[in-house]
Amino acid sequence: MELIAIGDICSYPGKLKLILSGFHEGALAARGCFKYAKPDEKLRFEFTTTSKAAQERLGIKK
Repeated sequence: MELIAIGDICSYPGKLKLILSGFHEGALAARGCFKYAKPDEKLRFEFTTTSKAAQERLGIKK
């Protein structure tokens, strides 16, 4: 099993201690969790500003 850590708690060669790095690590961790939980499904990225399906799931109405 792979352990996932993000932000200040993890360290690796070349890591920049910036908030941007933490956001990037969060996206990678989420993708890793999805692949672990649903190995046979394809991950689809959606943007809340343009995806009607994502907006409906979040209860956002225009």
